[in-house]
Amino acid sequence: MPEEADDDVLVAVARQIEDHFGVSVEVLRETVRASPAPSFLPSAVVRWYEDLEEAQSLLAAAEDELVEALQRAPAGELDEHVMTLAQRVYTALAIRDGRALTVRHLLEDYPLPEQPATSRVARRSGPVLTTTAVPRAAPPAVSVPVRSRR
Repeated sequence: MPEEADDDVLVAVARQIEDHFGVSVEVLRETVRASPAPSFLPSAVVRWYEDLEEAQSLLAAAEDELVEALQRAPAGELDEHVMTLAQRVYTALAIRDGRALTVRHLLEDYPLPEQPATSRVARRSGPVLTTTAVPRAAPPAVSVPVRSRR
């Protein structure tokens, strides 16, 4: 797999972060680190983006290791070692994609307050269904004897 395709995931997620916050990932990272008490969304996005970068590098290393093993393997034969490396690539890919989805989820579900009135938050300002209170009867009066402690 070409490395450009893998890097495209990082580029696409970084572009989404930049579109959401209006600053580059590096500036956001520096701002979160410099802040004594960063707000939830920027710090969570930076943390998950850094996890995504780590997963991408682990995926690249696993792919390189698999390619080397495939080049050494006899033609048409895949031994257990090669299959284990292929499983490692598959797992690393799933982790990388999961982290990318987590960043996208954070950006979609936590819009900033400066969003225009057409944002999801503005549309959710009132109840979807109107409801009325259920009439309840007054509880029956029950006399309970009071015991004193001695």
